[in-house]
Amino acid sequence: MDSRQEVPAIVITAIGECQALWQEVLWGIEEEGIPWRWQLLADGELNTCAWQAASRSPLLVGIACNVKQLVIHYRNLPASAPLFTLTLSENNLARRNAGNNAARLVKGIPFR
Repeated sequence: MDSRQEVPAIVITAIGECQALWQEVLWGIEEEGIPWRWQLLADGELNTCAWQAASRSPLLVGIACNVKQLVIHYRNLPASAPLFTLTLSENNLARRNAGNNAARLVKGIPFR
């Protein structure tokens, strides 16, 4: 394998600086052993950005987030129908489980 190739990863598009707010989701993905790649955007609609992230990911799963909400999408779903949506008011366990479930979608195993 060419060492210059990127490792297949879940693509995460952030609209604004919000990575610290969604750290539990990232840890949930990592717990399942799936890599992720963080990208910043100036603006955009979350459902569309998540679907576009899924379209760019060879793993078919994409996430978009901002300071209020996080959306997990699967490339084979319609752009207007994300798989999961979280608000910032969700507790840490719900956030961690969302990350686990995004990674489990990649693995093809049942959600938590």
